[in-house]
Amino acid sequence: MTQKLKAYQKYLEQKNLQLETIKIYLWHLQQFFAWLSNKKLDSTNLKIYYNYLLKNYPKIATINLRLVILNNYLKFKKEKFQFDLLTAEKQDIELLDKNQLQQFLDAPLKNKSLLGLRDKILLELAYCTGLKIGQVIKIKKENVNLEKNIIRLEKNEAPISATAKFHLLKYLNKRLDENTYLFINFDRAQKGQDQHNHLSIRSAERILEKYARTFDPILKITPQTLRHTLAYNLKSQGGSVTTIQQVLHFATKVAAEEYYKKI
Repeated sequence: MTQKLKAYQKYLEQKNLQLETIKIYLWHLQQFFAWLSNKKLDSTNLKIYYNYLLKNYPKIATINLRLVILNNYLKFKKEKFQFDLLTAEKQDIELLDKNQLQQFLDAPLKNKSLLGLRDKILLELAYCTGLKIGQVIKIKKENVNLEKNIIRLEKNEAPISATAKFHLLKYLNKRLDENTYLFINFDRAQKGQDQHNHLSIRSAERILEKYARTFDPILKITPQTLRHTLAYNLKSQGGSVTTIQQVLHFATKVAAEEYYKKI
């Protein structure tokens, strides 16, 4: 073992890591230095090594393990360079293309009743606000500001699209009940049940599934599919990490950055 790794070994031992963990760290570092050979430990060669890992190791977990170990060693050496870890492959993210999205959002319009209007607005807001479905179903009439085209819900402020606003006006004008929530179960309300409650998350998911079945073949469309599609469209139009954080209401920039890499 080289002198530089012996110093690092002492450092790891002082961190009270398990002996087996230390052995794994040192083994991977020996592999790295064998690859590095007489080349300089600088950003140029580290980037070359990164590409080497991508070409030679198919599993993301394997690559990330090596990158984490190297990042820790670079911190120990007070080097500024740090590797970005790989994230899940983009194909794991379910998206709708432009035509699929429009067909899905318009599907409830075939039903001219109040129920159809409710479903249309649910789909529109589940997409355009960037809110999670558990937040969408809790929107109250008082949270909707049609003059400023926004929804204020707890700490979140979300935009209302022009299409959503158009149908919201029609929907609210037809609502004659006293329920304060935007999305309610009309069948139960008419029977005198759940007069002051909102749709459940599962009920909202079933509504999405209902309109997903209008496709041939049937698509799997979840609330998260709509959020992914919104984020992807924003990014495709040049949206930054900050934009994604604001529109999808991420609590931290770190979470937004990690998500931005996936879409």
